[in-house]
Amino acid sequence: MYKVLLVDDEAIARTGLRTTFDWEGYGYRLVGEASNGQKALKWIEAGEVDILITDIAMPVMDGLELTRRTRQLCPWVKVLLLSCHSDFEYVREGIRLGAADYILKPTLDSASLKDVLERMRQKLEEEKRLERIVTEHERQQREQRKRADEKTLYLALHGEAAAMENLAGFRSDGQFVVAVCRLDGGPRSDGFGAAPLDGEEEMERFKSCLYEQLPDALSVRTGPDLLAAWVPVDGMERSEDPRCDHLLLPLAAFATIGLSRRYAGPQRLAEAYVEASASLEASFFYREGRIFHAEDIGALGDRGGPEQAKPELQALRAALAVGNLPRCEVLLQSVMERWMPSRMGKQEVLVEAEELLGMLSTYSLSALPIVSPAFELTRLRSVEEVRSVILDAFQAVRDEPNRGPFPEATLHERIVLQAISYINAHYTEPISLQEVADEVAVSRNYFSELFKRVTGSNFIDYVIDLRVKRAKELLAATSLRVYEVAELSGFNDVKYFSKLFKKLVGMTPAEYQGLNRK
Repeated sequence: MYKVLLVDDEAIARTGLRTTFDWEGYGYRLVGEASNGQKALKWIEAGEVDILITDIAMPVMDGLELTRRTRQLCPWVKVLLLSCHSDFEYVREGIRLGAADYILKPTLDSASLKDVLERMRQKLEEEKRLERIVTEHERQQREQRKRADEKTLYLALHGEAAAMENLAGFRSDGQFVVAVCRLDGGPRSDGFGAAPLDGEEEMERFKSCLYEQLPDALSVRTGPDLLAAWVPVDGMERSEDPRCDHLLLPLAAFATIGLSRRYAGPQRLAEAYVEASASLEASFFYREGRIFHAEDIGALGDRGGPEQAKPELQALRAALAVGNLPRCEVLLQSVMERWMPSRMGKQEVLVEAEELLGMLSTYSLSALPIVSPAFELTRLRSVEEVRSVILDAFQAVRDEPNRGPFPEATLHERIVLQAISYINAHYTEPISLQEVADEVAVSRNYFSELFKRVTGSNFIDYVIDLRVKRAKELLAATSLRVYEVAELSGFNDVKYFSKLFKKLVGMTPAEYQGLNRK
């Protein structure tokens, strides 16, 4: 219902208007009445009026001044002037001031009032309709500008720093931080860690929350469950909150956040994005946190990387080959103790964990896989979850019913261990069964049978396993072409390599490389 205010200095006139017209029946509601313009202003100032019916001649503040003030405060209000015959010049002035219509008091009745109010209601409804159209158009324009800026931001984050200069509100000397937010998903039904969110609805909801909390920010989706945000912080005192936690704490209830240091200038945006992504990676090692800062991970020093674990991994493979499980457990724990941010990155841990799973699967007596596919490791959210998967796999190997106590190292086993050491050093070369047999000084046929008996694997399968694992490492960690990966892994025929890789891994080399780049 449209709200109507009656203003007239004659009480009997107000009473007549209030009682002789069916306001509710015609879709109007009287919100009040006043004896002069000054008293009527409290309703106008509160924005509680759609239609103002006012007499012109009144003490304290007349109808003309009330019309002028009303149009200033609430331009949408329709003003109906009540006039006597002698007030026509005043009526003309009222129309000039913005009154919508007038009625002569001597001719005022329910029918004429109804007609005038109906015209006013139509004008109000038309104005509201036009306002909705304009508002929606402006909203769409803002949304289009925002989407265009988000695309520009994506380019800038990935190295096109000049693109940042096209963003609305960007100042070349303004300070900013970059935040990389990973939405927290629920546990997977198979218990294998947290599933990344891949729904547009969840991402859009989080983005809306981010914009509500940080209206000057700009964000873009960079992965299935990742959102990167450029957050201007210019004008904030560093001493107030140098880490900007107060800006992001409400968002940390829904996501884990990696935060860069403060930067200025478009040429630093890509650098800040890399830094924020590295900060988020720290959550893999410190699960209890919600916001991770570049200041905390910037002084980690030189990481040893996976190369330092090669001797232990080779010793573990040899111990598995001869069934020395107590020695395997010691070596396994030693390898996993290196899984800390000061020594390895997340991707390095996952590559090493995949190699461990491959070893355990190779030397398992069971015909069925003892763990989920290795690429599922990428869905785990913490290093502790990865350790748990590895230990569960080792426990499955140790508890196999047909596995007896580990034997003493015999001459045959020492020969095989020597061969394994040689193979591990030369498998990327065109190595042959005869070459390895010559290395350990036994006949080709004898060595083939001996290797199978001790390791449970054929020589060629063992070499292929090593080469495929090396190929997966290169595909995950580099941008090499498939034929280059094949060559560096020991395959001299890229077509054979691609066919074999898909058979063993379940996807082509290019698909595997694309999966690890997401």
